[in-house]
Amino acid sequence: MIKKLLVAGTAVGVLAALWPVLGPLGGTVASPIVVGRVHRDFHPRDGKLFFLVIGNDARAGNPDASRADAIHIVGVNTVTKRGGILNFPRDSWVSIPGSGQGRINEALYRGGPGLLASTLESITGIRLDYWIMTGFEGFQGIVQGLDGVEMAVQKDLYDPTGSGAQIDAGYQNLGPKDSLAYVRTRHNFPNGDVDRTTNQGRFLLAMLKKLRREVTRSPAALLRWITIGRRYTRLDISPKETFRLAVLATQVSARDMGNETVPVTVGSVGAASVVFISPGAQSIYSRFRSTAAL
Repeated sequence: MIKKLLVAGTAVGVLAALWPVLGPLGGTVASPIVVGRVHRDFHPRDGKLFFLVIGNDARAGNPDASRADAIHIVGVNTVTKRGGILNFPRDSWVSIPGSGQGRINEALYRGGPGLLASTLESITGIRLDYWIMTGFEGFQGIVQGLDGVEMAVQKDLYDPTGSGAQIDAGYQNLGPKDSLAYVRTRHNFPNGDVDRTTNQGRFLLAMLKKLRREVTRSPAALLRWITIGRRYTRLDISPKETFRLAVLATQVSARDMGNETVPVTVGSVGAASVVFISPGAQSIYSRFRSTAAL
């Protein structure tokens, strides 16, 4: 085990030294993965880290006119090595700081990742540390670089006019097209967007499971993951932070990460169909704040 850790540390150290001279390792994409800090005064607390993970609906050629298609808070306790994913349906009707009320996904359009982070902080009382955002092309690029993501699909999915999903049930390796269809489809599930956002959390856990499995077999595999990420990522954080977070990801098992979606009720505002976050979510927020785990 010690030998494996030394190999991993050496591999990451080599890549860290090369980072400044590595430009983009391949073609560019219209919607890359972007990583940044939520607050300038970054002070991790008691071994707890919270990430806002955003999937936007930007199309090629118009990357700024986007709303959030996927909204998740990922917590990791660096001491216990446990964590959780808290999912928010995109049509949740909320108060957006300084911008009135609206669907939560509109916060991204109105004020970028910073406003979406502020909105979630005001709702949950959780101080977020990092935000990570990607679009359709960046998401598919990462899946392509990883040679697909293995996961158990709960049921046959057929949604040719919506997400484009045509996926058989069962454990299988999802390529870029099927992965995007899986995290976007809602018409095949009884609870629509609520089930979809839960499935997005399941997909994140499948990626974590693959990372941990590959690095356990060969610690040097972390190099491949970081290199693939480098190809599609624009970082607003330092290389040192990047490597620290990458190593942390290998130390957390998907089995120790809960995946919960905030409870909601269906309703409407005017002619708009929305969901309202139920009061019962407060107990989830409290538990998540105190432990960074679900």
